[in-house]
Amino acid sequence: MEFPRPRRFSLLDHFLYAFCWLTFLAVVLLAASLHPAACGFGTHTQLHLPPCGFYETFHKPCPSCGMTTAFASIMHGRFIQAFNDQPAGVAVFLAALAAWFYLPYAWIKRRPFDAIFELKAFLPVVLTLIVLILGVWIWRMIH
Repeated sequence: MEFPRPRRFSLLDHFLYAFCWLTFLAVVLLAASLHPAACGFGTHTQLHLPPCGFYETFHKPCPSCGMTTAFASIMHGRFIQAFNDQPAGVAVFLAALAAWFYLPYAWIKRRPFDAIFELKAFLPVVLTLIVLILGVWIWRMIH
């Protein structure tokens, strides 16, 4: 059995690495400019976004309620508060931060961008984040 040859590094790879690296940088800078909402969610409304429709309808948080607040709390050095705001948000932040540090390394090594999805840690990390997000949501729904 012959395996396909890896794709060559291209101009698109440069764009994707730069876009992802700069996007996370923009997200953390934006989070640093926000004031974490005291109630633990709703910080995104400072960006002139509407309140959570799920919360408005059911009076229960959606799976991502508190993510923006957790990011803002982390950027203000309030790590315990970030965990209280949204534990899954802290995990998402840490996973994104790890990827942010990995991206320049892979870029310098000229690895095609899609090789990221073949990393041994990629699928376990993504599945863990999904389970954690859903687990926190279920916990919040029943309490």
